[in-house]
Amino acid sequence: MKIILSILMLICLCGCDSESEDFIYQEYQLPAKAGALDLNIETDKAVLINDKVEFQSVFSNFPNARAVDLKNYTLLLVKGVSTSGIREIKKTISKTDNEYIFTIYVERDSTAVMEPWYLAYIIPKTSDENITLSVTYEIL
Repeated sequence: MKIILSILMLICLCGCDSESEDFIYQEYQLPAKAGALDLNIETDKAVLINDKVEFQSVFSNFPNARAVDLKNYTLLLVKGVSTSGIREIKKTISKTDNEYIFTIYVERDSTAVMEPWYLAYIIPKTSDENITLSVTYEIL
């Protein structure tokens, strides 16, 4: 019985991955809906905000924007514009070593409207070289 318990404990302890506990991200609630939000950032690029000056510059028209602890975290923003309506936006976030990989899949519909979209995440403090972003648009 002791051997069985020892084996079960070994399996459980070996199955734990401390790295997944270290990778923490949180979706940031933007101060307005995408149609009313006109942030002066590049389209389909990861924009990192790492200090208060950058934050105030991007959100200058939105004094109610929720503050972020930029000493310990980075605010990641992504802006896109779909050439037709948006049915769904799927996103995945993963981390390998020190690199964050963000994959965004925009499923469009057949309506003939240009539709902007934004995503924002609070992630552990990082820099541009540690971010990989992939944005794909597809009509189904």
